Amino acid sequence: MSAIFGIIDFEGRPIEAEWIKSMQKDLAHRGPDRQDLYQDTSVFLGHMLLQVTPESVYDTSPYEEAGFVITADARLDERAAIMDRLDIPQAEREIITDPLLLLRSFLKFGNGFVKDIYGDFAFAIWDKEKKELFCARDQMGVKPFLYYFEENRFVFSTELKAIVKLPFVKTVMDHLYNRDYAINFAPDVARTPWKNLIRLKAANVLLVQQSKAVTNQYWDLKYKPNFKYKSEEGAADKLRQLLDLAISDRMRVIGEIGIPLSGGLDSSAIACLAARKHRVLGKKITTASSVLGPDIGAQDAEDEQAYINAVLQQEKNIDPMFVYSSKLSFLKGLDEKFENHYNMVNIFHYVDKAIYEQFQSKSIRRVLSGYAGDHIVSSVIYPLPHLLMAGRFRTFLKMTAKLKHTENLSYLALFKKHILNPTQPFFVRNLRERLHGRSSLCDIKELPLILTAQEKKTLQLKSKKIHKDYYKFNRNIFLSRWPKYDDPFKEDWDCGASNHNIEMTYPLVDRRIVEFMMVLPIEHFYPSGVKRGLIRKALFDIYPEKIRDRQNKGDYSPDYYHIFLKDIDEFKSQLENPEVRKKLGSIIDLKKLSNLLMSISNSKKSCKFGDEYFLTTQISMWLCYTIWSVNK
Repeated sequence: MSAIFGIIDFEGRPIEAEWIKSMQKDLAHRGPDRQDLYQDTSVFLGHMLLQVTPESVYDTSPYEEAGFVITADARLDERAAIMDRLDIPQAEREIITDPLLLLRSFLKFGNGFVKDIYGDFAFAIWDKEKKELFCARDQMGVKPFLYYFEENRFVFSTELKAIVKLPFVKTVMDHLYNRDYAINFAPDVARTPWKNLIRLKAANVLLVQQSKAVTNQYWDLKYKPNFKYKSEEGAADKLRQLLDLAISDRMRVIGEIGIPLSGGLDSSAIACLAARKHRVLGKKITTASSVLGPDIGAQDAEDEQAYINAVLQQEKNIDPMFVYSSKLSFLKGLDEKFENHYNMVNIFHYVDKAIYEQFQSKSIRRVLSGYAGDHIVSSVIYPLPHLLMAGRFRTFLKMTAKLKHTENLSYLALFKKHILNPTQPFFVRNLRERLHGRSSLCDIKELPLILTAQEKKTLQLKSKKIHKDYYKFNRNIFLSRWPKYDDPFKEDWDCGASNHNIEMTYPLVDRRIVEFMMVLPIEHFYPSGVKRGLIRKALFDIYPEKIRDRQNKGDYSPDYYHIFLKDIDEFKSQLENPEVRKKLGSIIDLKKLSNLLMSISNSKKSCKFGDEYFLTTQISMWLCYTIWSVNK
């Protein structure tokens, strides 16, 4: 949750003191423990420090050695291995900081060193002699890195705000980006809501020299099974070891740790393992959970309380805190979040903020989240088609028998669910929707947008490609299990948590776990024929039985329908805002959006109404963001 930032003028023009002060002010919340600068006439690099790990109390970034200067926001794993490669003396190993390990690795091994680094990091290294800047972002993209490069002046920062507010930065809000984001059309990962501001992609390096900035991907993820893991037990044991290691590494903290506990497989795994580690030390962990609360009577609203209680009853050294849905509001404080992020926030932002506030009240600086675990560790994969394609017929027959037994299906139903549906070509799926009288999967006519004929054609083609890629991605294990078409982290959680002096970490997308899952034979994704079975098997004696055996997961934000509904009249009134009509009236069909809002307010389905809710909510978020930009 520390921050990095800087400006390099490749024409040698001086850096104005006001620019430095502006960036320092906008990032000050990320440096409660230390703020430092490296300055030259046409170069400055900055660092804001939140002390989280024991060695971070010695951090005096930016560091300068041998003609190079580094500023880094880093939490490194495998520190001992890095120090061994660098021959760090034993006396220094307890105090050497992660940014300094990155710089010395660069000095010894050159630009290629980054592929051998494990952990979460974003950094920039200035070569004083060559006048070039080398930057990188970690493999999963946990740490943000944003930049602007115009007129031979390069600016970078951990947050958008610090760049956008600089007086020489030529940018305006990109309404087409925001439109695509709001309707789930996955804008290019490198784009941001502000024109000319670029996001460095995960697992990419950036070399900046006069007049050019070149990016390259230094690490990729491909499925290549390793059959040394022949047994389910062997695969489960290895996953258990890696989960234990990933959580242990993230528990190296000053003070206590926090865990958002939802009662699902992912957060419960982290909470149970972390609690047991701390119990040995006579310490507690703190959890925060979003629940309905006793004052909610909505019978169709799902709650996670019973599953959360199962964890709390088993692990006695957990100090639980709760966020009650009746206390939450979609719109309350939204402008403040826009001011902090300079971006739209996710539609469950109010839950995130409430959980951060709970942890902040206990002065917790490191939070271990289960977010994105379902991409990798507990992902749902249909194994039968892949076994057939690989010609592994004996394993196919064994898996078929297991699935038939555990899911109690007829052979016909099993064939339809596990083979036919996952492998249907896109055009067959699309045709089936039409035959049932439903709109095409890629039909954009229902979207509340105003489009020219050319825009309709372009968006229709884009929609078709997105849907085809989505089905191709889901049915082909040989594509990366990590979504290359998206950046699951972007800046959202990092920026939101930073305003509460919290550093977010994600043990289930630890690089070591990800790489292990990508060599695992396909049948081990479904041990004993059970969906998400590997993590269940790996933690069989860790999970409470109620968690281990559950098959369905409740909502991240319980009763979100009624939370949104409380503000729906204000959303509708915003559609009459003259500035909104001026800014978006030529892009959004405000009448159609109003009808969608009315449909939600009259819905009898409550929290079960799915895609219509999410689309309308995200477009409403777009409206709120635009109003904020007009008024700021």
